[in-house]
Amino acid sequence: MKNRLILSFVLLLCILEARATHIVGGQLFITENKNSTYNYKIGLTMYFDALNGNPGAEDDVVYIYVFRKRDNASVGYVSAPKIERKNVTYANPQCGISSTETIMITYSSDVRLESSAFNDPGGYYLVWDRCCRNGAITNIKSPGTAGSLFYLEFPPIVKNNIAFKNSSPVFPAIQGDYACVNSPFFFNFGGTDADGDSLSYKLITPLQGYSTQDRPSVQAIGSSSYPTLTWIDGITTANIIPGPKPLAVDAKTGMLSVTPANLGLYVFAVQVDEFRNGVKIGTLTRDFQLKVVDCPKMSAPQILFKPKGSSTFYNSNQIITIKDGDPNCFEVMVTDPTINDLIKIEGHAINQTTDYFSLFPLEYTTTVANDTMRFQVCLDECFVTYDNRPIRIELIAQDQSCPVPLTDTLVIYIRRTSSDNNAPVVTTSLQTDYVHVTAGTPVSFTVFGNDSDTDSLSLSGAGENFTLSSKSMIFKTVSGKTSVQSGFTWIPPCNAVEGDTLKVDFTAEDLRCSGSGLQSSKTIYFIIDQSPNHPPAITTSLVQPEVSYTLVTTGGISFQVKAIDPDTNTISLTASGRGFELKSVGISFENKTGIGQLISDFSWFPDCSLMRGDTNQSFTIDFVTRDKSCTASLDTTSVTISLSDLEAKSEIDLPNVITPNGDGKNDCLILQELPIGSCNDAFNDVTIFNRWGKQIYYSKDKSKDWCPNDISGGYYYYVIKYTKSTYKGGLTVLK
Repeated sequence: MKNRLILSFVLLLCILEARATHIVGGQLFITENKNSTYNYKIGLTMYFDALNGNPGAEDDVVYIYVFRKRDNASVGYVSAPKIERKNVTYANPQCGISSTETIMITYSSDVRLESSAFNDPGGYYLVWDRCCRNGAITNIKSPGTAGSLFYLEFPPIVKNNIAFKNSSPVFPAIQGDYACVNSPFFFNFGGTDADGDSLSYKLITPLQGYSTQDRPSVQAIGSSSYPTLTWIDGITTANIIPGPKPLAVDAKTGMLSVTPANLGLYVFAVQVDEFRNGVKIGTLTRDFQLKVVDCPKMSAPQILFKPKGSSTFYNSNQIITIKDGDPNCFEVMVTDPTINDLIKIEGHAINQTTDYFSLFPLEYTTTVANDTMRFQVCLDECFVTYDNRPIRIELIAQDQSCPVPLTDTLVIYIRRTSSDNNAPVVTTSLQTDYVHVTAGTPVSFTVFGNDSDTDSLSLSGAGENFTLSSKSMIFKTVSGKTSVQSGFTWIPPCNAVEGDTLKVDFTAEDLRCSGSGLQSSKTIYFIIDQSPNHPPAITTSLVQPEVSYTLVTTGGISFQVKAIDPDTNTISLTASGRGFELKSVGISFENKTGIGQLISDFSWFPDCSLMRGDTNQSFTIDFVTRDKSCTASLDTTSVTISLSDLEAKSEIDLPNVITPNGDGKNDCLILQELPIGSCNDAFNDVTIFNRWGKQIYYSKDKSKDWCPNDISGGYYYYVIKYTKSTYKGGLTVLK
């Protein structure tokens, strides 16, 4: 469903008033819809108690209310239909308990938020208020009649007339796991942010809102301090779930941890704050419940390894050395005290990209107490340490304990030598490894990689403490078999500092065993020498750098600007106004870039709007030419243009007699000879009346003369109006 945010509240008579305890937790969300007319999605993720909740309390539509944070004024509401309904999963499905079943329900609607309505600097917030919570909750008073209020703050979508785009954090679906009494438990409650904003987490008392058991669905109201749940005696946010290690949340990751002491169903809430560039821009509350049960005591498996020829088990301070001719496989043991427990094995190489070893078998089931399984670790051909640095492998045994599997990890350091693979060789077309360069002068050569074993290899380049692209160096990474080559090119830029030495490492890596680290490099040293340069020069076609111009005249102002550079460097020619933009006052000038000589025309036809009521205004334009050499030379010339207004005349000179007889002499009233006027007193119109006061001629164009060919002779009156002045007079028409 797509709609605009409804900007007026209505009485919601159609909401189902089902009395039931059903709400487990959830949170609101607002997400930007990129490149869409409906620019935001607003919705709610709600967790519903499938066993204890009344199905009639599962709403088909929820109403999310929007308020302005500054004064809690209502902005509108969103009608969000149900779009998804699914069961909450378990990390270990075999550990599900019959007394817990939760459904995750998502409601959302695409809406159009207008920038004119959502530009308040203080931001806005969303609220969903609904009763009631799960009646079996242990740590609050009267849980079956306690409401749930979910809250989310978001920033304005426009700041300083610039679009401010933001989406609230996104959270993975909560898993319906449970904790065991007196056992450590970890629960990932953290999220991610699509805008790259940082998130901070803290435990808070869940919000209750204003809904009640009798009125489970109410129209939300704005508030700066919503009611909260009432903890039972002895419970605070410091021990929401009490125990040897009470419930805590990692402020940076959102990871929850607890070692609970008592059975029960515990509600908690986490406030998630959103920061951009160190400034808080949003916040939301997330509610959920954690069930603590009495679990059977489980023991973790144990991994044991006894190196060949050793009478003691391996410890992580040892390095196992495997030489040519030694067996490629060795045996590791796993013991587990639990009968009929499924044990799974996995392993990884920690300090290289590919494992290059295999394990078998990968799982087994214990048949007796402290049963022992043996599995093989077999090294592939590419499991080799070329630089004498041991490879670290991590072997993990995992059982099927509830609520989360128990594990044991064994880390083994292995050094395995091999003589059947040689490192590739890197060479260049240069005569020396030291290259003297100057800014603006191109450097190019070829880099070669060769592998004597005819293996596949890659050839790449990297700067020492810098990236090649940051220095405008060009070198393409290439791959091939036996022999490869790639060209290096560089035009040292202007910021290359004389006396500096830049180091570039060209590396050929053997790809027979990807991630093995078998490679070789050659370093080329670039020494920056002094770069001779002549500065550019700039001139104009004006005789003087000052120009005086009277407004209400024609012709405008025009001249040429020329930039010259004796070198072959690229130069630029630009113009800028002091305290004003050239285009804003109507100046035409094209900035240019080129080599040798640049010419650009300046043109300006100023008008009265620039005077701002004054009789004189001055404008200074700076013309600059720069070259793109390492010294970044420039030259500047400035032109000041002074604008002045005409002085208004106190009287006009028109004839008092005209003779329209067609002889070409004094046939018309010559209006073109009227004063041109000024910015403050411009010509407006001319009106001519007969002696009885009837208007016989009117014009706002003084370029058109009045020639009374079609009227009788007699005495006539004229009124000539300027912005501030009015001139009246009479004339006789003789025929």
